[in-house]
Amino acid sequence: MMTADQHFPTTGISNEYDDDDASFASSAAEQLENFMINLCNLGQYVTFESDPYVMRKIVHTNPLSDAISRHDWQEAKKILTSKPSLAKATSSCDGMIPLHQALDAGAPEKIIKKLLEAYPRAAHTKCGEQNRLPIHYHLASKATAPSDSIASLLVDSFPESTRAGDANNQFPIHLACQATQVSEHIFALLLTSYPEGAIVRDIHGNYPCDYANWNEDAVTKEIALAALVQNDIISSSARRRNSQEIGGKFLSNPRIFDEPLASARTQKRKRLQNENFSMLNESFSMMTEYDELHQ
Repeated sequence: MMTADQHFPTTGISNEYDDDDASFASSAAEQLENFMINLCNLGQYVTFESDPYVMRKIVHTNPLSDAISRHDWQEAKKILTSKPSLAKATSSCDGMIPLHQALDAGAPEKIIKKLLEAYPRAAHTKCGEQNRLPIHYHLASKATAPSDSIASLLVDSFPESTRAGDANNQFPIHLACQATQVSEHIFALLLTSYPEGAIVRDIHGNYPCDYANWNEDAVTKEIALAALVQNDIISSSARRRNSQEIGGKFLSNPRIFDEPLASARTQKRKRLQNENFSMLNESFSMMTEYDELHQ
């Protein structure tokens, strides 16, 4: 355990304090050290930096998050085995827990599995400045390309995650369209689970297809646009079948003709769907023409 002097090093301030000030500083340091010890016993680790009058929280972490931040996966595995409760501990001042941190850092699948075993509720937990779920962190990670097996593991752990937006109202499908080296499997996984995600606008007014069009990874761009077009075709067919099935019910209800054919919201949704489909078709046609010219 670090001493109070180690937790509260000399700050280099040249002002001299009288004996009362020094006594107050010593007492405050002892109280904070005791507070730290209590938190450590609970699995929370907090360090402070201060002068005699100003106390400020600098780091809020635990050994597990330290190992993850160093990409020391062997150490992280040992810590999880000896003290799995640390998987629940907030690992930084922005509120991230180890699972989210590990996904952002590109941890291997075996670490992700152990974190989920230690704390299954982590798959349902949003955290961080972007208010993201684990699936968001995995798809947005700059450390490594999205993994088919990890994406499947996260969606299986919390199927509703594909329907969740982050602080920017970006769903997993938006992030997948921005990532690189994304497989057909991941797009199929996300769109099968939540087809409507393809026609959701984020806080910037962009659809997933917009991000796919802007993706500099040509392979991912082609896969993403093809998946989005296929998703729209399947969704349109399903809507037509559903309309045919319930058509008889409409005819059997005379009041249906006394009501507006479609609400403003429904009309807007149809218009946006048509715009989205037209944009996808145009992008796909351009890519096809480009491929034909360069063959």
